[in-house]
Amino acid sequence: MNKQVKLFWIATAATIGWFILMRPFTPTNIVQFELAKTIESAQQIIDTWGMDGESKARISIYLDFVFIFLYCWAIDLGCKVSTAFSNNEKLMMARKFFSRGIWFAGTCDLIENFAMLFTLSDMNEGTVSMAFYFAIIKFTIVLVALLLIFLSLGVGLFKFAIKD
Repeated sequence: MNKQVKLFWIATAATIGWFILMRPFTPTNIVQFELAKTIESAQQIIDTWGMDGESKARISIYLDFVFIFLYCWAIDLGCKVSTAFSNNEKLMMARKFFSRGIWFAGTCDLIENFAMLFTLSDMNEGTVSMAFYFAIIKFTIVLVALLLIFLSLGVGLFKFAIKD
């Protein structure tokens, strides 16, 4: 097992571990809050949380700053390791974009987190919209990068299975 593969497993384990640590503080509808888009929707979600839930949401957002680094690191390595395993030129070219793109997604996540914190402190249309649009960009990049990883693994496994 080469160094990048080991680092991938370490980053993935750290990401999962941090996610588990965050769960008790994360409201079940935090993703809906990220994607609220309007003041009315955001306020409805905050109202369902109550004071205790809003406090937990803040803690969850602060913990998310570490999670961002961890998932970006894991996905970056996942793109590199899986496309190398696929040994497919087109997938390896896509890896170059998504290994860098995932860090852009992480930056979008940082901005989204600040927008959510501002929304919790002083809700206005700008902060709610900012969280929404940066969340959309983040989720899109993350999902496509994960698709690249799974596609690359599938291609690699297929090549391995048909090898004589």
